[in-house]
Amino acid sequence: MNLHKYIWLNCLVLLGFTGVANAAGTYYTGASYQPAQYRYGQSGSYVNSGTYNRAPSGETPSYVSSARYNNYSQSNAQQNSRVATTKTNQTVSSKKGFFVNGGLSHEFGMWKIDMVNTANSVLKYNNLEWNVFDLNAGYVFDLGRTKMQVDAGFKYGMQWGESSMTDDDISNGGYGVQEYTKSNGDVIGTVIGHGLSIGTSQDGNMLGFNVGLGLTDVWKWGNIKITPSIGYRYFKHKLETKDNYGMLMDTVLGGCDSSGGESICGTVLMFYTSANGSSPNAILASNGRVQIPGGELYVGASDTYYFEQLGTSHSYETEWSGPYIALDMLYDINQNNSINGRIELGFPGYTSTGDQPYRWDWTHPKSVEDSAGMFSAFHLGLAANWKTAITNSVALSLGVTYDYYTVSGADTETYLNEKYYNQLANLDSRTEQEQLKMNYLDSLRQDCGGWVCKSSKEIDSVYKSMGVRAGIDVRF
Repeated sequence: MNLHKYIWLNCLVLLGFTGVANAAGTYYTGASYQPAQYRYGQSGSYVNSGTYNRAPSGETPSYVSSARYNNYSQSNAQQNSRVATTKTNQTVSSKKGFFVNGGLSHEFGMWKIDMVNTANSVLKYNNLEWNVFDLNAGYVFDLGRTKMQVDAGFKYGMQWGESSMTDDDISNGGYGVQEYTKSNGDVIGTVIGHGLSIGTSQDGNMLGFNVGLGLTDVWKWGNIKITPSIGYRYFKHKLETKDNYGMLMDTVLGGCDSSGGESICGTVLMFYTSANGSSPNAILASNGRVQIPGGELYVGASDTYYFEQLGTSHSYETEWSGPYIALDMLYDINQNNSINGRIELGFPGYTSTGDQPYRWDWTHPKSVEDSAGMFSAFHLGLAANWKTAITNSVALSLGVTYDYYTVSGADTETYLNEKYYNQLANLDSRTEQEQLKMNYLDSLRQDCGGWVCKSSKEIDSVYKSMGVRAGIDVRF
């Protein structure tokens, strides 16, 4: 176990005994807690039936009317009751002034990208774990008959341990490799590539911040108070894949047998024969197709191989940012304990920038970029917390949080490596495989209208996480 993991583990164990927080620190509401000096109520008063006055020597002693004394005691009790009620009301309402909240949390999550139209691929980071530090601050002030609060939050997280990444080009389709035609233009077969790789993800990080403005305790039902708010939230996570390994194979379109909910596809080895049985004379067309004059295409044994990619094979930095609306709910259990919750609906934009160093035909450090404008994505944030006061200005909290981000139909851009293409095109002589690559890149560049290939509504993306958090609230 490395040093930062050891430190995080001990901090979490220590704070686990202290209490619970607000949705990984990103949903702090500034709700009040009760100071310790109000834990005990006012003691009851003792009322006599009357008071005895000692008379001067030689005079008859007299008694004060019990009715008069009781009236005085009743008036006193009512006044004390009003004072106690005033004090109690002051403690259960959100106080004016500054508040600061900080804590540690541990989150579990996953992130998945579906390339749904042309690439037909799925990229998924499973069983993610994060250790997160957050800090939130705000100020509550009077606004006419109600109170308003402004708040801001910051969070930073480091990936804990190792998780797995899966790059799946099998279960969700495949990618075009080559099309074979006869000289008259008839298509003999289209080769479809399939691949599956699994790598290790570690040392990722996350960063987030938010600002908000709310009407404090604007709705009240008994001990329940609700604060509506609006704001802006930014969230970014970066993940890398190392030590990637997997399998590739080629199949012919239509060469799969499906029955009973299962599909079996034969892998392929291409070879040609001419009409007279002599050696084939294949032509590499400018459009990347292989033309075979009068020949036939046969499907034979497998063409499958295993690979390993050491170092970084995938790297993605993904951002979700945009406005939100939220409702914070506070329930006072007693003068020292409360429960609060939050529902947040966000409408962010989405950007994910990917680098795949092993793809020599793509540029680096930016190979692909997926994007959708603000209000195109959706965020659901949920939180629940319990807080208890330990002094007049300090409380402990313990809570859980849930986040769900999703976007559907984001656009994507792929950046081709112009330098690689030019080196390939300037070769004095090329092997058949190099010629195929050059033809493919040339046709791709022409179809894209340059060195950037664009595809609309290609990407569906989902990120979700659940966390537990321990923190400390301070008011001053």
